[in-house]
Amino acid sequence: MTEWNTETLAVLLVLAMIVLFPAGWVIIAFPESPYRPLSGEPVKEAAESAGIRVVNVTDTTWHLPGATGGNTYVLEDGEGNRMVIRTQAFDSPDSRDAAVLAYSGHMVGRGRPAGTMIVAGNHVIHAGPDPGNIFGRFAPGLGEQRVAG
Repeated sequence: MTEWNTETLAVLLVLAMIVLFPAGWVIIAFPESPYRPLSGEPVKEAAESAGIRVVNVTDTTWHLPGATGGNTYVLEDGEGNRMVIRTQAFDSPDSRDAAVLAYSGHMVGRGRPAGTMIVAGNHVIHAGPDPGNIFGRFAPGLGEQRVAG
C-alpha cells in the first residue's frame, strides 16, 4: 500500500468540496420548513404589512406534480421599484420538496430562473430580481408565517 502524499490529499479534498459544498449550500439556503396549509395569501399579507403596494395579482399554476395553484404578484414600493413574486401551493410535503430540489438542481439561466426561493408551509415562493430591496423589506413577515402555527 502506498503512502498518502500531499497531491493525493489535495485531490481528495477538492473532490469532497465538489460534493459537500453544493449539498451544504442547499441545506443552509433552504432550511426545513414544516408542511402545513397556510390560509390566505402569505405574500400579499406580508407585503401590505410592510407598506409595499400590490399592483397586480394573477392566478397561476406551475406545471409540476402536486401543484394546486398559486399567484403571481407585481409589487411596488414608494420609489417606484417593481418586482415579481410567484407562489405555488402543493398538495403534499413530498411534492413541495421535489419542487425545491428541482429548482436548486439547476444553474441560473439553465433551467433555473434568477431570484430567490423560500418555503412557507405548503407554499413555495419565488422572488424574481429585486432592484429596490422590496423582498428584503417584507421577507421577515414571510419568515414569521414559516414559524407561526
